[in-house]
Amino acid sequence: MRYALITGATGGIGAELAKLFARDGIGLVLCSSPRSRDKLQALAAELKGSYPIEAHGVCEDLSVPGAAGRLIEQVNALGLPIEFLVNNAGVGIVGLAYQDYDATQLTAMLQLNIVTLSQLTLYYVRPMIERGHGRILNLSSSAGYVVPHGLEAAYAASKAYVISVSESLSHDLRRTGVTCTHLAPGPTRTNFFVAAGLVDERRMAKLGYSQPDDIARIGYRAMHAGRTAVMPGLSNNIVTWLARISPSRTLTGNISAYVVSRELD
Repeated sequence: MRYALITGATGGIGAELAKLFARDGIGLVLCSSPRSRDKLQALAAELKGSYPIEAHGVCEDLSVPGAAGRLIEQVNALGLPIEFLVNNAGVGIVGLAYQDYDATQLTAMLQLNIVTLSQLTLYYVRPMIERGHGRILNLSSSAGYVVPHGLEAAYAASKAYVISVSESLSHDLRRTGVTCTHLAPGPTRTNFFVAAGLVDERRMAKLGYSQPDDIARIGYRAMHAGRTAVMPGLSNNIVTWLARISPSRTLTGNISAYVVSRELD
């Protein structure tokens, strides 16, 4: 049986991706933080009961140094070859100017969004290349294309890194049988904005939320097709295109800040 390792697997896009893998008979190693242990085990049991697969749940807080190595040790102890790596786990600091960040929260976000993702990718891509097949799916964001991104500076920058490293890795992997895809959704109806500290979601809703199952299906198909990048939604593509051609960086920053502002209408 082939296996997929999915981080941030207990809800939203991660859980929907887990269902898609399970439906196709691909075994699962699902990772979440220890805070979601019960939810993780329930999801693994549900998928094992619904599909003819093995599903394992492992807990690790991927926002702290050394977490990638500890997760790898847990997965290695299961003795399962990982053919699909999904770096879905991520957090954001939204609605705050950079100078108002909490330093500990900033460090944890960068550790999760950049460092852990990079370390897991580096570890698992090598045996994929040796086998001559494998797929990597990284969750980026449309925010990574918007510069400057007002009131979302470090999160947007961390996702710009994911976009850049994923597209560069995709180029490096040519003719190896291994591919790297990044999925860049816009606002999606998950608990992201609550976890990020965004008090008022009404402005986000005006842009039109996507549903996590729709985003997961798009990313899943793109990963299997070996595409380098996929950005779901026409409005998402239009917004990022306008940000790239905007004649005023001040305008771009102000509009993006308005979208994620904490202020009530």
